[in-house]
Order: sequence, then C-alpha cells, then structure tokens
Amino acid sequence: MKPMSELSHDFLEPVLHPQAICIDGTLGYGRDSRFFLDHKARQVFAYEIQPGLLENAVKEIDDPRLHAWGKSHDQMGEDLKSLKGRVDAVVFNFGYDPHTLEGVATRSSSSLKAVQSAIELLRIKGRIALVFYPHPDGVQEQETIFQWLKSQDGLETTYISHPFKSNSPSLLCIEKRHIPRAVPQV
Repeated sequence: MKPMSELSHDFLEPVLHPQAICIDGTLGYGRDSRFFLDHKARQVFAYEIQPGLLENAVKEIDDPRLHAWGKSHDQMGEDLKSLKGRVDAVVFNFGYDPHTLEGVATRSSSSLKAVQSAIELLRIKGRIALVFYPHPDGVQEQETIFQWLKSQDGLETTYISHPFKSNSPSLLCIEKRHIPRAVPQV
C-alpha cells in the first residue's frame, strides 16, 4: 500500500497540466511542491512557517516557478485573491515535523481558514488533498475541518484511512464540482 502522501499525489495528478497553478499549503521539505513542478505546473505557491524548512526547501528546489512564503497558510486567501477560481490543485500535509522546532504544528483555526480559502481559489473540477497525521492537536484539526465541510455543497469528497490502525495518517480528497453557496468564514 502506498503512503498517504503518495496517494494524495495520485489524486492530484489528473488535474495537472503545463498551465496548472498549484498551492502547497505546508511546504516542509518541498516534496509536494517538487511533485507539482515535476508535472510541469506553471506556478506553485507554497507556505511554510518554519524559517529553516523554508530556506532549505527553496534552496534545494531552486525553480523560478516556485513562490514560497515564510508565513501561515491562513494568509493564502489574501495573498492569492487574484487567482480566485483559477487554481488547479492544492495540497496540505497537516501536523508537524518531529525533526524541527518542538511545538510548531498546524492548528485547527488557521488550517480551517486555509482550507476555506483554498476552496474559493479552486477552479471547477480542481482538487485538494489533505493529509492528516495523528498528533494530539491533529485529531481536533481534522474534526474541525470535517465539521465545516459537512455543511458545504459543491464538493465531492473521499476519505481514505487505515481501518485497523488508529494511529496512522489519513487522506481527505476534495474535488470542486460547482461553486458552493456562500462559504462562511470562521
């Protein structure tokens, strides 16, 4: 079985093309951004709050199509508002990097705001992959996002998890089918 991060790439790959605009909501080591760039995306916008991870990923990738910011992904709605309805693919790997700053992890409120913005930025038939990792705040983060998504129309979702391993990553796949009614912001 493939890891959830690879399954997220499998889900996103069909919407990638040479003019694709993509967002990596959690840059980390740059694996997802590299995936987009390797599939010839025209532009990749990435967010990372840890300066060391951001610097290393940008240096290693070294591609002018990558536009990376050292700030929270909850800023994407404002930063990328000119791309509303034009983004092809978005990926999030929620959680934390156990090898870097202790206590630095994605949070429910900022992650929900980022997902809400990503849905607004997404084009019709665009896709979002959300990989959740089971850390103490991760369960709450996933529940918060799922609760909000329940009230949304215009989205097709699929959830993948390991049914017999409660402490393993999971994947939520979202495809925008039509423009949802007003998307309430939290």
